[in-house]
Amino acid sequence: MAMSSVAGVLTSCLVNSFWEIPLVGGAGWIVCRGLRRLGPRVEHVVWVSSLLLAIVTPVLPLLRCMAELLRVPRGENEPLSIVFAAAQNSAANAAGVLVIPATFLLPLFVVYLVALLYFAARLGWSLYWTDELLRGQPVSLGPEKEELWQRCRRAFGVDGATIVSARRVTGPVTLGVREPVLVVPMGFAEESGAQDFLAAVAHECAHMQRRDFQKNLLYEAASLAIAFHPVTWMLKSRIAQTREMVCDGMATERLIDSRSYTQSLLRLAAMIAVSPRVSITHAIGIFDANILEERIMRMHIRRRQVSSAVKYGLVIPATLFLLSVAAGGAAMALVVEPQATSSSQAGDAAKPYGQVYRLGKDVSAPVLIHSEPPEFPASAQAKKGTFDGKCLIALVVDASGMPHDVHVKRSLGSDFDASAIKAVQQYRFTPAKRAGEPVAVALLIEVDFQKF
Repeated sequence: MAMSSVAGVLTSCLVNSFWEIPLVGGAGWIVCRGLRRLGPRVEHVVWVSSLLLAIVTPVLPLLRCMAELLRVPRGENEPLSIVFAAAQNSAANAAGVLVIPATFLLPLFVVYLVALLYFAARLGWSLYWTDELLRGQPVSLGPEKEELWQRCRRAFGVDGATIVSARRVTGPVTLGVREPVLVVPMGFAEESGAQDFLAAVAHECAHMQRRDFQKNLLYEAASLAIAFHPVTWMLKSRIAQTREMVCDGMATERLIDSRSYTQSLLRLAAMIAVSPRVSITHAIGIFDANILEERIMRMHIRRRQVSSAVKYGLVIPATLFLLSVAAGGAAMALVVEPQATSSSQAGDAAKPYGQVYRLGKDVSAPVLIHSEPPEFPASAQAKKGTFDGKCLIALVVDASGMPHDVHVKRSLGSDFDASAIKAVQQYRFTPAKRAGEPVAVALLIEVDFQKF
């Protein structure tokens, strides 16, 4: 693939992300509003799905391009088969094509690369401090709080979890990729009451059971390519908010009543508010989302039990809506092509066939009207046994239907290549047309050699 094609595909992904990510994010917001009555668990799944779709949708042009490169053209069981392939250049004013001056591409890529490096460095820096927290000091719990800690571990099935203390945290947080680790501020176990300690530990054990730390790392790494977009920040914020609500529900369902739990949250929030701020990490803490008031209000809302029929009747259409919006955005993606510079335009003009177009949209395919069968090389003819091989030839068919620039794209051997080129040079076509006018197009022709 030519460098201009690579630049065009990458620019297409970047340009489409500016409008496709808000499109997916808006669809996710609409779906969450419709499914709000089903609770934070369903909302959390919707926001995670929206983030993943926002990551995938803009890069679909790149995935399609890679698929085209990996796809090997195959002909029928005929001596000759022709496969039409896209040319590297296309019409500047074709429908769905956005032309960007080549001189604009470099600044665009530089700005994007700087943003990408910034967010990657920010992630790496936070992971460095996260690793430092894992080396905290072991915590000595009294008999009462040791029993509460063991009770929480059993209730959430995280028997391998450990607890340490560190100065760089203001409240309890969860870490650990292999085994979960609860990190608490220095003196937290001694200063907090039994009920507050239970509320904090139960909430963090819920994070451990859900493996939220590992999931958060995955979301951060997967979304690095679109981390520059404000809608990406919104999606990750919504994921964090609903994640905290889900863990609140798990804690109150298994270990502590909602009234006592909310009272403990208020006391813990007051304790953390007077602590000095520390550097950001990707640890999962009890007050990460900064929505304490909403969490308390939603815990005290009595929800009616929703039947399975109603639940699926809401979830299935909402899922189809979200997927259809993402698919529609991908289908409407713009094709961005670098505008040729004056030197390249002069080069095209110097060629006998002028500008080369690619098939599709408003460019029709040429029709083969005359062909000569390739001559089977004498050197291979003398060999015993059957033979079946294909040589891939690239060429340009000009506006009069004549072949130009005939060369080997996939070799079958020097003798076969020479025979295939000689045969293709004798082909004649009814030219391709664009808006009713003959134009030059690039093709791939697969020449089949067989011996029975």
